[in-house]
Amino acid sequence: MVQTVLVTGATGYIALHIVNELLKAGFAVIGTVRSAEKGKLLDNFKTLYPDSKLTLEFVADIAQLDAFDEVVKKHPEIDFILHTASPFSFGLGENNEDVFVKPAKNGTIGILNAAKNYAPNVKHVVVTSSLAAVMDYDHLKDHSYVHTEESWNPMDWETAKTNPAYAYCFSKTIAEKSARDFIKTEKPNFTLSTVNPVYVFGPQMFEETAGNLNTSSDLVNSVLNLAPDAKGPFNEPSGGGIDVRDVARAHLISIQDPVKFNDARLVMVCGKQNPQKFLDILNARIPELRGKIPVGDSAAGAKYIEENVLTYDFSKSEALFGQKYITLEDSVVETAKQVLDYKKTHQ
Repeated sequence: MVQTVLVTGATGYIALHIVNELLKAGFAVIGTVRSAEKGKLLDNFKTLYPDSKLTLEFVADIAQLDAFDEVVKKHPEIDFILHTASPFSFGLGENNEDVFVKPAKNGTIGILNAAKNYAPNVKHVVVTSSLAAVMDYDHLKDHSYVHTEESWNPMDWETAKTNPAYAYCFSKTIAEKSARDFIKTEKPNFTLSTVNPVYVFGPQMFEETAGNLNTSSDLVNSVLNLAPDAKGPFNEPSGGGIDVRDVARAHLISIQDPVKFNDARLVMVCGKQNPQKFLDILNARIPELRGKIPVGDSAAGAKYIEENVLTYDFSKSEALFGQKYITLEDSVVETAKQVLDYKKTHQ
């Protein structure tokens, strides 16, 4: 019997890869999108998987607490929910609470409420969270402090509202905490887990979106756009990296074994990066870029990462995931190659 998965925000960068994994594994998928125009992107799956079942439903504003009610009522066959819908940008608008916090928190509580009230068959819900909900800004450079799956971002709203990056981090924290609190207080029939990636790289699911990159992948594109004589240092933004295909697989395996992943928190990182690291990788791995992008100072870039990127031990997540992560180098190279191919074709 085919099982059905509801994927919210189905046209997102990560979500498209999740839909691909689900259809490939034989699940029926219901994807929520904001508009018919957005939904056209999912037509590509009809070519990839002509015999699969993919249904679109429209949810215009996830900040409304009842946003998902009608969709869930309409589809009592839903077995699993993957909640990926949430804004990610460092400058969407001036009101950081409206832009980040309300849709992240209300969307999460809304989908859990809808599942509890109208979806008796749902067995497990996966919420796409972020390292932003894990890391402690006050300890990023304190290498005696080791971030683990038990760590939480302690930032309060008074601090977070001062800039979009902080507001985004706060929104992911409050959304994940709200989800976990919901399970404890409401005691629904389903279990919950989260996937907490760092900066997500890797190819776009479909070539046509390579001209409108997600925030993380655009960091690689920004390095490709540097003039060869540009002067460094090329240190920021810095952080961890993970490949989008591994993030998608993490969502898939979480519903394939809900008992194993009950209450799990998969914090996913395959390496540390900054623009200098990208330059090192691209100059080494893509010969045609040599002389067209800067070389920079590899030693200085590595030293900056060592001193400024958080210290972590997410071995529990790696053991749960149970597969080798795609390397940061391979992820960055594939991101860059797709962008370069797109530019050759469209410019």
